[in-house]
Amino acid sequence: MISETLAYFTLGGLAIALLASIYTDIRYRLIYNIITLGIALCAPLFWYATGGFSVSEIGLHLLIAAVTLTFFATAFHFGAMGGGDVKLFSALALWFHWIDVIRLILYASIIGALVTIIFLVIFKLKKRIGRGRIPYGVAISASGLWIVGERFFNHFV
Repeated sequence: MISETLAYFTLGGLAIALLASIYTDIRYRLIYNIITLGIALCAPLFWYATGGFSVSEIGLHLLIAAVTLTFFATAFHFGAMGGGDVKLFSALALWFHWIDVIRLILYASIIGALVTIIFLVIFKLKKRIGRGRIPYGVAISASGLWIVGERFFNHFV
């Protein structure tokens, strides 16, 4: 019972951190390192609470996060996304099974396209000159919230 409570508590904390990331990315176009670090450091609590605290499970989580970091660091290198987005993706990859990480990336891509369209329309309506900065952390956080919501509302996932 304690581990189930701990699992819900950590997922609730993750949801709050993701909501904070959405706010800061829209308001300041920043995803604060302290929030991303908190997300990454609380992942082992979630692993423990859900019974995934064996050496092989921990190794798999770390491998998934490393692959995610490498993939999105390449995108960062070519200017396709910001550093905060890369760190947020990698921190979230620590929390979930590799299939959920693939879903996270898929959902973030779809939501990111919608966020891009919305922010470009707003940018054009305000008649600003230059290149608009898209807060892609909104899409990453929203997709993370989607997966967290599945854990809360569908106990069979």
